[in-house]
Amino acid sequence: MGMTVARAPVNRSRMGPLSGAGMLLTPLIVLSMIAFGRYSQAEETSPTANSPWAFNLSLYTWISGLSGSFSAGPLSRSVDASFIDLAENSRRFPIGFMGRFEAHYDRFGFYLDGNYISLAFDPKFQRFGSGVDTELGLMDYGLMYRLVGPTADEAPTLHGERRPNRLDVYAGARTLWLDNSFTLTAPGLGLSRTVAMDHAFTSPQIGGRFIVDITQDAFLLTDANLGGFGADGVSFTGGVLGMLGYRLTAGDLPLSIQAGYKALRYEVNGGERVPIRTRATLNGPFLGLTAYW
Repeated sequence: MGMTVARAPVNRSRMGPLSGAGMLLTPLIVLSMIAFGRYSQAEETSPTANSPWAFNLSLYTWISGLSGSFSAGPLSRSVDASFIDLAENSRRFPIGFMGRFEAHYDRFGFYLDGNYISLAFDPKFQRFGSGVDTELGLMDYGLMYRLVGPTADEAPTLHGERRPNRLDVYAGARTLWLDNSFTLTAPGLGLSRTVAMDHAFTSPQIGGRFIVDITQDAFLLTDANLGGFGADGVSFTGGVLGMLGYRLTAGDLPLSIQAGYKALRYEVNGGERVPIRTRATLNGPFLGLTAYW
């Protein structure tokens, strides 16, 4: 006997004219959703490639006092004055200027740090001279290495966060430029003599700095260095610095403002070759601004 299979009638009016096309498009839609979903997930989870380089530039104003002795040839002058005393007794306003540039690659870095101050002291006896003029320039430069803390490419990922403590050590050189001049006059004789000595001294330098974040925006920095070791007539040079900084942004440019205190000591004895002998300590507060990129 044959078997007859009953088929249910198909109601095409319920499926509509696009039902066949919809059945064909459904797998394509699913594949598209999977493909785009994976692409989107890969885009979200792919790490951001940070440059291993980082740079910063700082500008400071240094309000310094001064104590020490300055000699050029047979003439000398001793000074022990605060910034206010210098402002009252100097023929020039005694503000020092500082600038610092740093370039970092991974844990290594290069630094260039400049300081300049100009002083013009009134003479003890106005009739016999114009006093002592002293110009001082300092240039520190060398290489640094980060012993502890984030590297240059890790730092951008910590924006808006409290950063780990940082410890850097550095070694390089300090070039000290001195220009001491005196003018003596003899009233009634029409005589005037100016003694001027200027020379640059370069000596090795080593140091280190430590940075700790108080909050995600505020940080403390301490820096200490020493050098000289008798090289090029510099028996000693050294400095200490402490400051409080606060991070902010101007547009997309990260900045920080700083306020702190800096002290610098140098002892130079040029000898017979260069008759400049200077022992001086400069110390006082400073204000600064740093840009990072």
